[in-house]
Amino acid sequence: MADTVPQVRHLDLGAGLVASKPADLVEVILKSTDKQVAEKGITDAEAREDFVLSTDALNYWRIAWRCSVEWETHGLDDQLAREVQSGVCTARGYDMDDLDSALQATKGRARLPFGWTALDLAWRLAQRAPIRLLDSSLAERRVPTAIAGIAYHLQLLQDKEPILLPIDQLRTLLKQRKIVVSGAVQRLVEAKVVDYADKSYHTGKAREFRFVGVDGEQYEKLKQESSDT
Repeated sequence: MADTVPQVRHLDLGAGLVASKPADLVEVILKSTDKQVAEKGITDAEAREDFVLSTDALNYWRIAWRCSVEWETHGLDDQLAREVQSGVCTARGYDMDDLDSALQATKGRARLPFGWTALDLAWRLAQRAPIRLLDSSLAERRVPTAIAGIAYHLQLLQDKEPILLPIDQLRTLLKQRKIVVSGAVQRLVEAKVVDYADKSYHTGKAREFRFVGVDGEQYEKLKQESSDT
């Protein structure tokens, strides 16, 4: 009889977590939920069970989101999704229909993919859907363009809320010197690609920005390359 277990492309989730089969994704969901439950410290048994189920469902969506971004797909395919869901139900003793209801209730609530910050997600999106800067002093400049792309996607994620462009995290992400990243951000401000959310800012908290570039004036979106996935 042929092996019908769906394949999982190698997925490095960080912190020593590597998934290569559906059972690995199930284990990540369960361990993440167990950690969150322990931190919550719920003593009432019924409330604890409710929290476990809802957190398992939310972590499922976070894992599915992470997979879809990593693999450039639209979520998990049906066979893999059911395999992971079935594994969670078996481990926890859930009725599959109860988990389906919990998944429906938590759909759309995940704020970020599993294991990523907003900056991580924006960087991935910027690589998949890049922009080009039109200012002659910035056009084709790698670091300013990368930071502008991150800021653009962060703003889409944050909607009308201000965004953060933390220099230390950006320098790690882009493998650049701190002074280079700091200067690139200032150049983007001067070029009216990003702007300070609070111009009366004083040190003591992270500085907030907004992406203010206008498509066709300060930047343009590049065509997304087709994926074979």
